[in-house]
Amino acid sequence: MDAELTTVLVAVLGVFGTLLSPILAQQITMRAKRQEFDLQRQQQMDERRDSRRLQALQECRAIYAAFNTVARRYTQALRAHLRAISSGEVSDEDQAALADARQAYRDLYSEAQMIFPDEVLAAALTVNEALGDAYGMVRRLESAMPRTDTGQRSKDTEAAREFCRVRLYELIGMMLQVMREDLGVAGGDERLS
Repeated sequence: MDAELTTVLVAVLGVFGTLLSPILAQQITMRAKRQEFDLQRQQQMDERRDSRRLQALQECRAIYAAFNTVARRYTQALRAHLRAISSGEVSDEDQAALADARQAYRDLYSEAQMIFPDEVLAAALTVNEALGDAYGMVRRLESAMPRTDTGQRSKDTEAAREFCRVRLYELIGMMLQVMREDLGVAGGDERLS
């Protein structure tokens, strides 16, 4: 009986194994597919995250470049207006050019206040204050054109020119350096890595 029991037991196990093997194979296949699906999903999430990072970096680069450009244009418009004041002939076109440059700068500065990180915003604020000071100097010189003596006006104009030519460009350069560091292209850590 021992041999018969062993034979029956082997047969039962054989049938049981035959019946279970497709189920086990299916379980193994499903587990492999699930792991493959999870891996693909993780890769897609990584790709989306990298894509968003790259897009954020490109947007940041674009607004930094635009802000640098309008700040320099505003400075150039102030310097051109100072030349017109020096010559004693401020035209409507000169007024319009300065007003346009100032408005373009102010529009982008308003946008920048909502986007720039703190370090860059602090540098932009310093530039903004200096541009405001320069604009005030230009307006005061322009309003005093016919009334003040030529010597004093010449000194004030030269001081305003020097401020625009040296100090504004220094501040814009320092702001540009902070922007480059934030982008990870000049010293400092990469912010968007």
